[in-house]
Amino acid sequence: MLTFKMNNFRARKLMAALALAAPALSFAGSTPTPAAPNPAATAMRQMLAQRYPNTKFGDIQRSAVPGLWEVWMGANVAYVTDEGRHFVFGHLYDMQTQTDLTAAKREQVNLQIEAAKPKLIFADLPLSDAIKTVRGNGQRKLAVFSDPHCPYCRDLEKELSQVDNVTIYTFLFPIGSIHPEAADVAQSIWCAKDRAGAWKAFMATGKSPQSQRCAAPIERNVELANKAGIGGTPYIIFTNGDKAAGLLDSASLERRLSRN
Repeated sequence: MLTFKMNNFRARKLMAALALAAPALSFAGSTPTPAAPNPAATAMRQMLAQRYPNTKFGDIQRSAVPGLWEVWMGANVAYVTDEGRHFVFGHLYDMQTQTDLTAAKREQVNLQIEAAKPKLIFADLPLSDAIKTVRGNGQRKLAVFSDPHCPYCRDLEKELSQVDNVTIYTFLFPIGSIHPEAADVAQSIWCAKDRAGAWKAFMATGKSPQSQRCAAPIERNVELANKAGIGGTPYIIFTNGDKAAGLLDSASLERRLSRN
């Protein structure tokens, strides 16, 4: 894993992304179709594999920015410098054409990953095991498997806050191999008097509610996710059968919800 220095939050975000990449790629056909091999890309792949042996890399190709490679790890993408040391996570924009250069590829990757996974549809979900959040008229619906300590889940909450007239079912899915303390946080959030409020507050501030114990569905959620081949968070399920592994921005969420 990575050893270079950065602030704690960014380090956790990067380490989580790299660690989640391996399970996301463990399914046959879950990686995007690689670009035609070339010597430079092959050399980059070999260097990354040597530096980060615990991470499985998908498509690797030059980005639109000189000196940066577009490197896919499951549903996550990083823009990596030539020496393979510095990783930039997020979307790449061409401000001259006002184009999001990452969004289209991310949707393609998500579709390929989902096509390879066991089918889990919205109608089969045990919604009583999820935190229910209603915005506006709540007419549209989606479900999210989310780890309280997952930085991408926190980013997703920001995007979801911009979506109205939706009911969100959040299945607490702590991934203990990456975030060993997340299960206790999930337990406390579920046992709070106002679950939706506790979840919102934690994802906004990182401050966990007072530790509490009650009958919680955390283990059931983990078992359900594992059976469905959900290897990382966030993982979104829409009522029309669409799914998304990884972060979606508000525009993408609106587009997916419009298909329901």
